[in-house]
Amino acid sequence: MCYVIITSVSLVWFLCTLVADMLVAIALVTPKWLIAGAPTTVNATGQRYPSVGIYTRCKQMYKLGYHCGRFDLDGFATDGSVYPWEWKAAMFCMTTGCLLLSATVAATLLTCCRQSAFGKSIHNMTACAQVLAGIAVMLALFLHPLGWRAQRVQLLCGAEAEPFYPADCSIGISFYCGLAAILLTFAAAGISLKAESSNMRSRVRRRVESGSKLICIP
Repeated sequence: MCYVIITSVSLVWFLCTLVADMLVAIALVTPKWLIAGAPTTVNATGQRYPSVGIYTRCKQMYKLGYHCGRFDLDGFATDGSVYPWEWKAAMFCMTTGCLLLSATVAATLLTCCRQSAFGKSIHNMTACAQVLAGIAVMLALFLHPLGWRAQRVQLLCGAEAEPFYPADCSIGISFYCGLAAILLTFAAAGISLKAESSNMRSRVRRRVESGSKLICIP
Protein backbone atom coordinates (compact mmCIF):
# COMPACT_ATOMS: atom_id res chain seq x y z
CA MET A 1 0.00 0.00 0.00
CA CYS A 2 1.21 3.47 -0.88
CA TYR A 3 1.42 5.94 2.00
CA VAL A 4 3.07 9.29 2.73
CA ILE A 5 4.70 10.04 6.08
CA ILE A 6 5.39 13.66 7.04
CA THR A 7 6.88 14.49 10.43
CA SER A 8 8.13 17.78 11.80
CA VAL A 9 11.70 16.45 11.76
CA SER A 10 11.51 15.30 8.16
CA LEU A 11 10.07 18.69 7.18
CA VAL A 12 12.96 20.49 8.91
CA TRP A 13 15.38 18.11 7.16
CA PHE A 14 13.90 18.92 3.76
CA LEU A 15 13.90 22.69 4.34
CA CYS A 16 17.48 22.64 5.67
CA THR A 17 18.65 20.69 2.63
CA LEU A 18 16.74 22.92 0.21
CA VAL A 19 18.11 26.14 1.70
CA ALA A 20 21.66 24.74 1.68
CA ASP A 21 21.29 23.82 -1.99
CA MET A 22 20.00 27.30 -2.84
CA LEU A 23 22.87 28.96 -0.97
CA VAL A 24 25.44 26.88 -2.85
CA ALA A 25 23.79 27.81 -6.15
CA ILE A 26 23.85 31.49 -5.19
CA ALA A 27 27.52 31.32 -4.22
CA LEU A 28 28.29 29.50 -7.47
CA VAL A 29 26.71 31.96 -9.91
CA THR A 30 27.14 35.35 -8.21
CA PRO A 31 30.35 37.42 -8.64
CA LYS A 32 30.50 38.65 -5.07
CA TRP A 33 33.36 36.65 -3.52
CA LEU A 34 35.80 39.56 -3.58
CA ILE A 35 34.67 43.18 -3.83
CA ALA A 36 37.04 46.02 -4.72
CA GLY A 37 37.69 48.67 -2.10
CA ALA A 38 37.51 51.52 -4.63
CA PRO A 39 34.36 52.09 -6.70
CA THR A 40 34.20 52.63 -10.46
CA THR A 41 32.22 55.54 -11.84
CA VAL A 42 29.51 54.13 -14.10
CA ASN A 43 27.81 57.39 -15.06
CA ALA A 44 27.38 60.88 -13.76
CA THR A 45 25.04 59.77 -11.00
CA GLY A 46 26.32 56.43 -9.68
CA GLN A 47 29.25 54.23 -8.81
CA ARG A 48 29.70 50.47 -8.77
CA TYR A 49 32.21 48.24 -7.03
CA PRO A 50 34.00 45.75 -9.34
CA SER A 51 34.00 42.21 -8.00
CA VAL A 52 34.94 38.63 -8.82
CA GLY A 53 33.45 35.23 -8.00
CA ILE A 54 34.44 31.67 -8.82
CA TYR A 55 33.89 32.08 -12.55
CA THR A 56 32.07 35.38 -12.93
CA ARG A 57 33.14 39.01 -12.55
CA CYS A 58 31.76 42.53 -12.67
CA LYS A 59 33.92 45.34 -14.05
CA GLN A 60 34.02 48.42 -16.22
CA MET A 61 34.71 47.32 -19.80
CA TYR A 62 35.77 49.42 -22.76
CA LYS A 63 32.73 50.42 -24.87
CA LEU A 64 30.47 47.95 -23.04
CA GLY A 65 30.22 49.93 -19.82
CA TYR A 66 29.84 48.17 -16.49
CA HIS A 67 29.35 44.50 -17.26
CA CYS A 68 28.87 41.30 -15.24
CA GLY A 69 29.50 37.90 -16.79
CA ARG A 70 31.78 34.91 -17.13
CA PHE A 71 35.55 35.33 -17.30
CA ASP A 72 35.75 33.63 -20.68
CA LEU A 73 33.51 31.50 -22.86
CA ASP A 74 36.14 28.73 -22.90
CA GLY A 75 35.65 28.08 -19.18
CA PHE A 76 38.16 25.53 -17.92
CA ALA A 77 40.29 25.92 -21.06
CA THR A 78 40.95 29.58 -20.18
CA ASP A 79 44.56 30.44 -19.45
CA GLY A 80 45.54 30.27 -15.79
CA SER A 81 46.57 33.93 -15.77
CA VAL A 82 42.99 34.88 -16.62
CA TYR A 83 41.11 32.16 -14.75
CA PRO A 84 43.38 30.71 -11.99
CA TRP A 85 43.52 26.93 -11.75
CA GLU A 86 42.58 27.21 -8.05
CA TRP A 87 39.30 28.79 -9.12
CA LYS A 88 38.79 26.09 -11.72
CA ALA A 89 39.15 23.49 -8.95
CA ALA A 90 36.84 25.52 -6.71
CA MET A 91 34.31 25.67 -9.54
CA PHE A 92 34.43 21.88 -9.90
CA CYS A 93 33.98 21.37 -6.14
CA MET A 94 31.10 23.85 -5.90
CA THR A 95 29.35 22.29 -8.88
CA THR A 96 29.79 18.82 -7.39
CA GLY A 97 28.41 20.00 -4.06
CA CYS A 98 25.44 21.68 -5.73
CA LEU A 99 24.60 18.57 -7.77
CA LEU A 100 24.86 16.31 -4.71
CA LEU A 101 22.65 18.61 -2.66
CA SER A 102 20.10 18.80 -5.48
CA ALA A 103 19.97 15.00 -5.50
CA THR A 104 19.51 14.89 -1.72
CA VAL A 105 16.62 17.37 -1.94
CA ALA A 106 14.84 14.82 -4.13
CA ALA A 107 15.88 12.03 -1.75
CA THR A 108 14.36 13.83 1.27
CA LEU A 109 11.04 13.92 -0.58
CA LEU A 110 11.38 10.24 -1.50
CA THR A 111 11.75 9.26 2.16
CA CYS A 112 8.17 10.43 2.77
CA CYS A 113 6.88 7.35 0.98
CA ARG A 114 9.86 4.99 0.92
CA GLN A 115 12.39 4.23 3.65
CA SER A 116 14.89 2.00 1.84
CA ALA A 117 16.26 1.24 -1.61
CA PHE A 118 18.40 -1.71 -2.71
CA GLY A 119 18.37 -2.93 0.89
CA LYS A 120 19.93 0.31 2.19
CA SER A 121 18.38 3.09 4.25
CA ILE A 122 17.66 6.11 2.06
CA HIS A 123 18.19 8.34 5.09
CA ASN A 124 21.70 6.98 5.63
CA MET A 125 22.63 7.20 1.95
CA THR A 126 21.32 10.76 1.81
CA ALA A 127 23.28 11.72 4.94
CA CYS A 128 26.49 10.36 3.36
CA ALA A 129 25.81 12.34 0.18
CA GLN A 130 25.23 15.48 2.22
CA VAL A 131 28.50 15.03 4.09
CA LEU A 132 30.31 14.66 0.74
CA ALA A 133 28.55 17.77 -0.55
CA GLY A 134 29.60 19.72 2.55
CA ILE A 135 33.22 18.62 2.11
CA ALA A 136 33.15 19.62 -1.57
CA VAL A 137 31.86 23.11 -0.78
CA MET A 138 34.38 23.42 2.05
CA LEU A 139 37.20 22.60 -0.39
CA ALA A 140 35.88 25.27 -2.76
CA LEU A 141 35.95 27.89 -0.01
CA PHE A 142 39.55 26.88 0.77
CA LEU A 143 40.69 26.83 -2.87
CA HIS A 144 39.31 30.21 -3.87
CA PRO A 145 41.61 32.24 -1.56
CA LEU A 146 44.60 30.29 -2.91
CA GLY A 147 44.00 32.03 -6.24
CA TRP A 148 44.24 35.52 -4.79
CA ARG A 149 47.83 35.82 -6.00
CA ALA A 150 46.50 35.99 -9.59
CA GLN A 151 47.09 39.16 -11.60
CA ARG A 152 43.32 39.66 -11.90
CA VAL A 153 42.97 39.86 -8.12
CA GLN A 154 46.02 42.11 -7.73
CA LEU A 155 44.57 44.56 -10.27
CA LEU A 156 41.29 44.53 -8.33
CA CYS A 157 42.60 44.50 -4.78
CA GLY A 158 46.14 45.83 -4.99
CA ALA A 159 49.59 44.38 -5.57
CA GLU A 160 49.76 43.20 -1.94
CA ALA A 161 46.99 40.62 -2.52
CA GLU A 162 48.09 37.07 -1.84
CA PRO A 163 46.50 33.77 -0.71
CA PHE A 164 44.11 34.43 2.21
CA TYR A 165 44.96 38.15 2.18
CA PRO A 166 42.65 40.21 -0.05
CA ALA A 167 44.53 43.49 0.49
CA ASP A 168 42.13 46.36 -0.30
CA CYS A 169 39.22 44.10 -1.23
CA SER A 170 36.49 42.90 1.08
CA ILE A 171 34.92 39.44 1.19
CA GLY A 172 31.47 39.52 -0.40
CA ILE A 173 28.14 37.92 0.36
CA SER A 174 28.73 34.99 -2.01
CA PHE A 175 31.54 33.65 0.18
CA TYR A 176 29.34 33.85 3.26
CA CYS A 177 26.53 32.08 1.41
CA GLY A 178 28.93 29.20 0.80
CA LEU A 179 29.93 29.18 4.46
CA ALA A 180 26.31 29.12 5.60
CA ALA A 181 25.62 26.32 3.13
CA ILE A 182 28.36 24.20 4.70
CA LEU A 183 26.87 24.58 8.17
CA LEU A 184 23.36 23.77 6.94
CA THR A 185 24.59 20.79 4.92
CA PHE A 186 26.30 19.14 7.89
CA ALA A 187 23.30 20.01 10.07
CA ALA A 188 21.02 18.33 7.53
CA ALA A 189 23.20 15.21 7.55
CA GLY A 190 22.73 14.98 11.32
CA ILE A 191 19.00 15.69 11.15
CA SER A 192 18.57 12.83 8.65
CA LEU A 193 19.28 10.31 11.40
CA LYS A 194 16.62 11.87 13.61
CA ALA A 195 14.21 11.99 10.67
CA GLU A 196 14.61 8.26 10.11
CA SER A 197 13.81 7.45 13.74
CA SER A 198 10.80 9.80 13.67
CA ASN A 199 9.39 7.89 10.69
CA MET A 200 9.68 4.64 12.65
CA ARG A 201 7.85 5.78 15.78
CA SER A 202 5.03 3.67 17.17
CA ARG A 203 2.47 6.39 16.38
CA VAL A 204 3.47 6.22 12.71
CA ARG A 205 3.32 2.41 12.64
CA ARG A 206 -0.16 2.44 14.18
CA ARG A 207 -1.40 4.87 11.55
CA VAL A 208 0.12 2.73 8.78
CA GLU A 209 -1.46 -0.43 10.18
CA SER A 210 -4.84 1.32 10.40
CA GLY A 211 -4.71 1.97 6.65
CA SER A 212 -3.97 5.71 6.62
CA LYS A 213 -2.36 6.88 3.38
CA LEU A 214 -1.37 10.36 4.53
CA ILE A 215 0.31 10.45 7.92
CA CYS A 216 1.24 13.82 9.44
CA ILE A 217 2.91 13.60 12.85
CA PRO A 218 4.32 16.67 14.68
